[in-house]
Amino acid sequence: MHSAISRTFRTGQLILAAVAMAAPAWAAYPTFTTTKPNGAQRGTETQLVVTGSQLDDFEGFVFMSPGFTLKSVDKVTPAAVTTTIAIASDVPLGNHMIRIRTKTGISHARQFFVGQYPNVEEKEPNDDFSTPQVVGFNQTIEGIVKSEDVDYYRLTAKKGQRIAIEIDGLRLGYTNFDPYIAILNQGRFELGASDDTILHRQDGYVSIVAPEDGDYTIMVRESSYQGNGNCYYRLHIGSFNRPDVVYPAGGKAGTAQKVRFVEKAGDTYEEEVKIPAELDPGFMLLPKSNETPPSGNPFRIVNFDNALEVEPNDTAATASIAAGDPIALNGVIEKPGDIDFFKVALKKGMKLEVQAFAQALGSPLDSVVTLQNEKGGNLSNNDDGGGRRRLDSKFAVTIPADGNYFVRVTDHLERGGPAFVYRIEMAASEPSVKFSSPNYSVNDSHLRQFIAVPKGGYYATMVNITRTAVSADMKFEMPKLPAGVKLITSTLSKDLSSINLLFQAAPDAPLAGVAVPITLASLDPAQKVTGYLNQEFDIVRNGNVIFYTEIDDKLPVAVVEEVPYSLEIVKPTAPLVASGVMEMKVVAKRKEGFKAPIRVFLMCRPAGVTSLGEQTIAEGGTECTFVLDANGATPPGKWDFTVLGEAEGGKGRMYNASPFCQIETAPARLTAPTMALTAVEQGKETEMVCKLEHPLPFDGEAEARVIGVPDTIQILPTKINKDTQEAVFKVVTTEKSPMGKQANLFVQVSVPVPGGISVHRVGSGSVLRIDPVRKAPPPKPVAATVAAVKATAVAKPVEKRLSRLEQLRQEASAK
Repeated sequence: MHSAISRTFRTGQLILAAVAMAAPAWAAYPTFTTTKPNGAQRGTETQLVVTGSQLDDFEGFVFMSPGFTLKSVDKVTPAAVTTTIAIASDVPLGNHMIRIRTKTGISHARQFFVGQYPNVEEKEPNDDFSTPQVVGFNQTIEGIVKSEDVDYYRLTAKKGQRIAIEIDGLRLGYTNFDPYIAILNQGRFELGASDDTILHRQDGYVSIVAPEDGDYTIMVRESSYQGNGNCYYRLHIGSFNRPDVVYPAGGKAGTAQKVRFVEKAGDTYEEEVKIPAELDPGFMLLPKSNETPPSGNPFRIVNFDNALEVEPNDTAATASIAAGDPIALNGVIEKPGDIDFFKVALKKGMKLEVQAFAQALGSPLDSVVTLQNEKGGNLSNNDDGGGRRRLDSKFAVTIPADGNYFVRVTDHLERGGPAFVYRIEMAASEPSVKFSSPNYSVNDSHLRQFIAVPKGGYYATMVNITRTAVSADMKFEMPKLPAGVKLITSTLSKDLSSINLLFQAAPDAPLAGVAVPITLASLDPAQKVTGYLNQEFDIVRNGNVIFYTEIDDKLPVAVVEEVPYSLEIVKPTAPLVASGVMEMKVVAKRKEGFKAPIRVFLMCRPAGVTSLGEQTIAEGGTECTFVLDANGATPPGKWDFTVLGEAEGGKGRMYNASPFCQIETAPARLTAPTMALTAVEQGKETEMVCKLEHPLPFDGEAEARVIGVPDTIQILPTKINKDTQEAVFKVVTTEKSPMGKQANLFVQVSVPVPGGISVHRVGSGSVLRIDPVRKAPPPKPVAATVAAVKATAVAKPVEKRLSRLEQLRQEASAK
């Protein structure tokens, strides 16, 4: 077996080499459309065909979960690759993320499901009840539902035998598929059917006990008969018990506790579960005492204890007693109209987050949770604040005084039943740090959510940091990077809410790719906390409506081939000052023959600094410029800037980032308030006056000019120095100058500083108003004019700059 696989793998390598030699230069960024099959049985090897584009330089996969191995590459074309993969026997059942890795890029992720049964392909025609496809127990059918299609499968069962089916449709991640499944008897009567479920949303499951020996028919269709070429499904057929929910639906990490698996009809069975020591927001619990279902039930792992309800507890007087913060309250709304109360001792000033988990765990409960004081007064309550298209409650509250408080839980519609399980976690803010990259495109959470580092180049992304009760400086740790790759970013200041991650690959780094854990370690011994990546991906969405998501805690990192360009930020010679601007130039170096335009993305900027996020280096061009704009509150510091380039290589996108360039921000050397309103008649001249303040002196002369007027208005620049208190600007208008207000003017001052010129922007929001020419007043008597001239000659007043209001008053008094 091993030698056959080796021969196949060598054949695949030869095919790859031949394709690579024939392919045009600079192929990049593969797309990933489908997998065939969409899943496989764990503990087996299977042939996996992936389709997409730009696949002719296929290198392998990036498996986001452990336990998968690429055994051979059997055939490669630009649109499809045939491989053989092995799935370890301990890989968890359910969905896993896979990415395609080529010599020049990494694809978006796709779902791949692992099951406990071998696959069987759907065989058409099976769209008639009288001619179904014959199948057996313990099989997974891989099929597709097209428009108005109905698929039928015939199964033989014994009386008393359980027939259980579950479908993966929406969860495969292709489209907003809403499957409908049913089990029919020979008279076409539905013995059991499922459209939607709380646990799996639009993917259903159903089971029956065969009433007699004989044949039964399983039907699969789209709920409204609107299937299409993307409505793939995996139909699991067995005799498994399919619990809706478990109770309690969570527990303390590293402990053991008894849980009860609850099925829709109320059947239950109990097991003792050993809870993992590590927190895992995606943990799924599978029963071991009965036949394993195709997927698990969500189970919350936390760092605090459970409190279980004790009936009767339907009034405050009979409330179940629970310890205070933090605690998880667990119960069941067992019958219609049921109300559960918990009594919890809390302290004044506690800031608690109260979150219910019910529908998120598979329970049908539409929870309404209320926190009351001992007199029955409501402190806070909520119905549907949990989000994620679930009807779970969530609210925050500050406790006003020491005392006993009551948590009241009921169903919004006063329903109830054995599966109406809930879990209410009450906790003050526990120390935690999470980080993730923002979405780089509307309605596409996958774009650029990978690290594809070109040989001899860089790749950059940014992450946003969410801290809860943590104020320590931290350090990124990523010890399992591919050979030749290093993370340039090191520490995260406690003051930063976002930061650039910059990766570099050596020129001789081997092509490779792997899913790499990345964490943040506290540098403060008094704050022992670890930060984790929490990257959420949309798996199925329609516009703004998100139907299904997955969360990853690893980064897909790969070394890819060298790209035909590099980028560098030209280091500024002077700092960017508060309330100032700076031109940041980016220079591209191109390989011979590469002329394509390069989109340049400016990554994370420090607080207070804004800029356009993207510029383009034109076809054949070598540079672009970003204008950095600092507000008055921009803190001083030294910041690592980087840009990421994206270019078309003829067959796809390819990326390269610039190395870090350190840019300094500094306090302003001069400031000025908004200039007083200046008014002038059209065709005349006046002066605008900017009153200056000098928090930091500077040497030499600075040039100041008013910015924001059209060319038909001339405002002459002026020179100032560290002693200048007023910058005076001569304003010249003509008959072509537009009448009305010229608003939002400011003064730009080019201040000489060590190393260069620092551009300040002061006097923001100033206004120049151009008025119509007023009619001349009638002439005055000669005697009065002569007397006025003599008076002026006798005592000429000291010249004073008049405001526009004073000018108008003076003119009015002279009439």
